[in-house]
Amino acid sequence: MTTDAMNGGASGRWMESRRGSLPAIRTRIRTPAGRRASSSLASSLASSLAGFPAGLSRVLLGAALLWLCASGAASAATPAEPLRLEASTAGATLAGHFARLVDPERKLDFADILKADAAGGMEPRSDFRGVGQTRDIHWYRFDLLRAPGAPADWILEMGEAYIDHLDLFIPRSMGPKPMAAASMAAASMAADGRPRSPDAYRLVRLGDFVPFSQRPMKTRLHALPLTLPEGQPVSLYLRVDSISGIRLSARMWTPAAYAAHQTPDLLFQGLFLGVLGILTLGYVALGLLLRDGALLAYTGYVATVCCYYLFASGVAAVLLPDMPGWAINMMVGGSGFLGFAVGLLMWVYILDLRSRAPWLRRCYQGLALLVLLMLPTTVTPLYALTNPVVTLSALVVVVIALVLTARMAWLNPDDPSPRFYLASTMVSLAGLLLTQMSLRGGLPADFAVADPYQISSMLAVLVLGVGLALRIGRLQSERLRAREESAFATKRAEEQRTFVAMLSHEFRTPLASIDSAAQMIELSGAITVPAALTRLERIRNTTRKMVDLVELFLSADALDQGALALKPEPVSLGQLMQEALGGLAGTEAEDRLELAVETPDHPLLVDAPFLAVAIGNLVQNALRYSPPEAPVRVTAGYEAAGDRGEIVIRVADSGRGMSPEEVERIGSIYFRASSSRGTKGTGLGLYMTKKIVAAHGGTLTVESTREEGSVFTIRLPDDGAQSAAASRLAAQ
Repeated sequence: MTTDAMNGGASGRWMESRRGSLPAIRTRIRTPAGRRASSSLASSLASSLAGFPAGLSRVLLGAALLWLCASGAASAATPAEPLRLEASTAGATLAGHFARLVDPERKLDFADILKADAAGGMEPRSDFRGVGQTRDIHWYRFDLLRAPGAPADWILEMGEAYIDHLDLFIPRSMGPKPMAAASMAAASMAADGRPRSPDAYRLVRLGDFVPFSQRPMKTRLHALPLTLPEGQPVSLYLRVDSISGIRLSARMWTPAAYAAHQTPDLLFQGLFLGVLGILTLGYVALGLLLRDGALLAYTGYVATVCCYYLFASGVAAVLLPDMPGWAINMMVGGSGFLGFAVGLLMWVYILDLRSRAPWLRRCYQGLALLVLLMLPTTVTPLYALTNPVVTLSALVVVVIALVLTARMAWLNPDDPSPRFYLASTMVSLAGLLLTQMSLRGGLPADFAVADPYQISSMLAVLVLGVGLALRIGRLQSERLRAREESAFATKRAEEQRTFVAMLSHEFRTPLASIDSAAQMIELSGAITVPAALTRLERIRNTTRKMVDLVELFLSADALDQGALALKPEPVSLGQLMQEALGGLAGTEAEDRLELAVETPDHPLLVDAPFLAVAIGNLVQNALRYSPPEAPVRVTAGYEAAGDRGEIVIRVADSGRGMSPEEVERIGSIYFRASSSRGTKGTGLGLYMTKKIVAAHGGTLTVESTREEGSVFTIRLPDDGAQSAAASRLAAQ
C-alpha cells in the first residue's frame, strides 16, 4: 500500500508550507485528487474494455464502477460530526469524529495547522487506522460536544502506549487557567466558534518520551482529564510523531467509567505477563535440568515476548516512572529483535534443521546474527529501516515454519507434538497478519478489544509449550527404551562373552593334544609316504589355525572388557615393523609387499607384540582382499602435527573398496564389509586392531573408494617425552 493510499489520497495531505496562500488551499480542497483519480480510472477502464463483447464489457464496467463507488464512498471526505457526549454516555470512541492532516516534510507548526483547518485542509476520517512506520508528522483534530445535562468532567485516553510524542493543543477556555475576557475577545474566532489563534490554546505533552512521573494521569496509556463547556463544540488538536509504528486510537470516558475500565485492563495485562513469567521460570529450570537446547531456546523466546509487552504495553512505565523514552524504545525494539533471533534458533532445534536441512540451519543462524547486529539501530532513525526488514523476515520464517511443521505432522502421524507446533505457527501467523494489517491501515486500529498479536503470542507460546512438553515425554520414553535395550544387549553380550571364553578354554586342551600327537608321529619317522606326510602337515597347520582363532577370541574378549593390560617397552619403529611383518618372510605374500620405513631408528614406547598384531591384521586384510598379483603398500614414519608429532603407519591395498556406510562401521565387532564376501574371516581382526590402537592413545582411520581400494592409517601420539623415555629405557 502506498503512502497516499494509506492517507486517503492527496487531499489528505497538507503539502503547503507557510509560504502557501489560503486561496491556493481552498482551490486544492475543492478538487480532491482522489475524485480526479477515480474519474480517470473509470475512463481508462471503459477504454480497456472496448474490445470485449458488448454485454460482457457492460457487466465488467458496471462491476468496476460499483467497486470504485464503494471504495470512493469509504474514503470520501465527509464533514466530521462532533462526538456528542450525553448524560448516559460512559465511554465512547472518537472514531468518525476527527479529521487528519499529514505533514511529510515535518515543517508545519500549530499556526500552519490552524490555517490549513480553516481552509478545509484537514480530512475527516470515519475510523482510526494505522499508518505504518513513518517519520511523517500526523495532525488530528478531535471534535467534541457536551450535551445539556451531561457531566462536565471527562477523560481523554489515547494509545498506543509506545508512541513517542503526543502533543495535545487544548483551548485555554477548557484549562485550569482560562484566558482573560479581553484576550478571548482578541483571539481570532472562526465562524464555527473555534479559536484560530495559537495563543488561544495550551499545549499538553504526552507520549512515552514524557516520563511517567510527569504525566497528568498515572495510567498505562496516555490519558488527560478535561472539563468541557456545555452545549458548545470544542476542537482539540493532536500532533503525533514516533519512530515506531503509529496506530492511534482515542476514547472519551467519564471518570467513574474510566476507573471501572482500568480494573479488567490491568487484570488482563497482569495475567498475560504472569503466564509468560511462569512459563519462563518453569521451562528454563526444565531446560537446564534436561540440557535440552529446544527448551532453552523456547524459554529465551518467551522471555523476550514478556519483555517486549512489558514495555510496549506501558506497564514498565508504571513500574519505572522515571525511565526515559529512549530507553523504552530500546527495550521495545531490542526485545523484538532479540526475540526474533532467539526464535530462529528455537526453530532450528524444533525442526531438527541440523540433520534435516543443514543449509536452512545456516541461513537461520546467519539471519539471527544479522538481526543481533541491528540491535543498536533501535535507538536511532535507522530503526525506521531495520524494523520493516525484520518484520518481513519474521513473516517469511513463520510461513516456512508453517510448511515444515505441516510436513512433520503429515510424516509423523503417531507423534502429537508436530500438530501442536503447526497450531502454534498458524496462531502466530494469524496474529502477525492481523497486527500488520491494523498497523498499516488495512483494518481499523480498534477493530479488536485487545492487541491481536498480544493475544496470539500468548496462545502461540502456550500451544508451543504443550508441544515441547509432549516432545520431552517422547524423548524420555525413547531414552528409557534405549536404556532397557542397552541393558538387555549388555546382558546378552556378557552371556555370549562368557560362553565364548568357556568354549575357547575347552578347545585349547584337545587342540594341543592333536598338535602334540601329530608332532610326535612326524618326529618318530614311522610315516615315510609323501602323501601321508603332506596330510600330517595339513593337520598341524589346521590345528595351529584353530589355536590362533581361539587366542583371537580370547584377546578380543579381554580387550572389550579392558582386562588386557598393555606392557610398553622401548622399541624402534623399524623393529616394530619387522616384528609385525616377519611372519610373511619366505612366503608369496612377501613379494607383494612394498614397505617403506622413513625413520626406522625412531624410538617408541609401546606394547610391541600387541601393536605388531594390529599392524599384521591390516596387512593380512590388504593381502587377502587385493587381487592376487596386486601390490600392498606399507609406509611408516614420523610426522609433525602442530607442537607435537605422530607416528603414522599406512597400509594401502588395491581391493574392491567400501561404501561410506561400511567405512563408518569398520572396527565394529564381527562386522565384515560386502567386499569381503567369498573370503575367510571373522570380523574380529579390525576390531582388535582398533582396540589396540585406542589403548595406545591412537586412532585408526579408513579412506576407501569403490573399485579403487582402501587406505588404513594408524596414528600414534609421539610428543617427544615418549621418545625420550624410550631412549632412556633402551640404554639401560
